[in-house]
Amino acid sequence: MDTITLPSAHALHGSRDTSVLLRSGLNMIQQALTIYSEDLRLIFANRRFGVMFDLPERFSQPGATFEETLEFLTARGEYGPVGDLKTYIEARLEQARAFEPHYVERQRPDGSWISVEGGPLRQGGWVTVYTDISQIKEQEALWRARSDELSDDLLDRSEELARTNRALEATINRLHETQQHLEAAEARVRLAAETTPAHIARLNRREVYTYSNRRLPLMAANGSDDIIGHTARAILGDSIYETITPALQSAYAGEPKVVEFEVPEDGRKIRAAFTPDADATDTVRGVYVLSMDISLSDSGLQPATQDMSVATFHGWVANLKALQLIAPDGRATQLSISEAELLSRFLSRPNDVLRREDLVQSDADGASRRLDVRISRLRKKLGDDPRSPQMLRTVYGAGYIFVGDVHWQ
Repeated sequence: MDTITLPSAHALHGSRDTSVLLRSGLNMIQQALTIYSEDLRLIFANRRFGVMFDLPERFSQPGATFEETLEFLTARGEYGPVGDLKTYIEARLEQARAFEPHYVERQRPDGSWISVEGGPLRQGGWVTVYTDISQIKEQEALWRARSDELSDDLLDRSEELARTNRALEATINRLHETQQHLEAAEARVRLAAETTPAHIARLNRREVYTYSNRRLPLMAANGSDDIIGHTARAILGDSIYETITPALQSAYAGEPKVVEFEVPEDGRKIRAAFTPDADATDTVRGVYVLSMDISLSDSGLQPATQDMSVATFHGWVANLKALQLIAPDGRATQLSISEAELLSRFLSRPNDVLRREDLVQSDADGASRRLDVRISRLRKKLGDDPRSPQMLRTVYGAGYIFVGDVHWQ
């Protein structure tokens, strides 16, 4: 039998094969993650998925059906008493085929708690992230039990602090990825990662991004479409960077951390998990970051009915989460992340003048020019004549205004 050589961590970090880096990174994060295709077959499951649910290896292999995994977990009691097993399985399969965003927190039979966050993929199928939130649930229960000893203000503050300091388990899986002849599967994983609603990234020891699946859940502070090669401070801005710095430094020290913070510009809540990237000698060479927008789930709204990512206007459809514009004639055009963020701001405040200084969001050299470029590109993709724009108009001496009625689906 041929010998398979394991790549060293140092060699892997320098590899240009981002699919190998991506797969290895997903195996090191402390959340369980699965990606299923539109025919309900497994494309990818990280190592944590099998560990969290104590699954036989066959259920973590590409090609495993969602139905078989569901039957196994249900029969073992993962979802509690379900009545008729066949009826329950059929209902869950029908729900899965709808590919709708969802967020739930549930208690498992062993008493632990997990959050389950799922989102559809643009090309079909969906990605799901499972996070162990047992510690925060235990803390909340303890605080509530002692509520007679605590003031309401202190209790609320304690729960807020708990939400923003969700610690990850300190055990880190070592990098044992073998080189496999799965080029087609790796390409599918890479495509899925680039369309998942979660942002997956890696920072080196200098806090410089070395990998990103281009799903940053906020507009880069420096206006860059590509964050690779930029520092965390330059991309996130001073305010957010200072908020996440304690968790980031903790990860560099070898301890995983989870934080939640609000985006100053629009109040959205972001959850970010920081996991150390350590080699065989326990030397931390970087940090993996998994971040997602949890605004709707945190407020108790159901994403499927309250999604603010799809808007219609002038016969156009803008799917901001999928980075896509659909013209009245059905023609589809892709948006960059920065273009989608900018369009979202205009669609959120139709018929209202937005000042240039508020849109630029940066004092860096060239930031104003980059705004002009994005405005120009948006007009071109919307077919809005730059000499006489009807939708995205310039208000000289003030800023810009989006003219028209906007309806959110």
